[in-house]
Amino acid sequence: MVLNKKKNKGFTLVELIVACAVLALLITAVVTMMGHESVILKKNEADISVQNTAQETYNEISDIIMQATSIKITGCFSETPITFDKKKPGKALYDMSIAWWTYAKKSEAIGVELNFEDNGTKIVGSEGTGSGVFLKKTTVSGSDSSSEYATFYVKQISVKYSVPYDSSYAAEGASVPTGTDKDTCTANIIFEGNKVYITKTYNYMTKLNSTFDTTSTEAQKEACLYSTKLNYVEIATSYVSAAMATIDVENQSISLELQFADNGMTYNVNGITNIKNSNVFIDPK
Repeated sequence: MVLNKKKNKGFTLVELIVACAVLALLITAVVTMMGHESVILKKNEADISVQNTAQETYNEISDIIMQATSIKITGCFSETPITFDKKKPGKALYDMSIAWWTYAKKSEAIGVELNFEDNGTKIVGSEGTGSGVFLKKTTVSGSDSSSEYATFYVKQISVKYSVPYDSSYAAEGASVPTGTDKDTCTANIIFEGNKVYITKTYNYMTKLNSTFDTTSTEAQKEACLYSTKLNYVEIATSYVSAAMATIDVENQSISLELQFADNGMTYNVNGITNIKNSNVFIDPK
């Protein structure tokens, strides 16, 4: 009797090579897809981060300005609108020059500082020509008039405003406000290249102070840092941040636009802030 031997046939070398090649292609496709998804995820995260930073920064600045009882604004004008490169923040502009100006209420202006009353609006036409640097130009022709606001590239906004007094934040043995339950906070909003700093100093609640000066440590300065994603340009030896304001003295409002840029992501935030208190720009008559 002849027994049939059972044949155990395995894969040939060619089949193994083909299988390995197909497997490698599948792995490559999966890795590529995962890498692509990862890039998209990181891009979305960066985009959300820029948007959140922009909105949070604007909201904080707007809230401070809205409460102002006193305000000073430092910045510059440009005959040619400044373009902030979205892909290359900090781009140097060699064909421009700038001069810094500070605006304050007339009774609070110091030295060469301009004031909102005399330099807020320039009248052109039948009512005169005005002189100096102005935030708004109004052209009068008979009974008609038209207004144009200048774009002010902001370097610093200094604001004083009232806050409820809480003795738990006052230093031990410190004096207390008399005749009122309010303290005064002085906030400085500083635009320095791509950075936005907000410092706060209280008259009585000194435990809440958050500020720095030329003698401060990096840690003290970092504590006041609000954002590092503001777009900016370099002009001569100065940085001009993408913080643009138009100021309506008569209506006590500031229109502010901030342009942010980070890793190719850009986001602009803007709005109009109306100051609640009266006589912030102009002294009472």
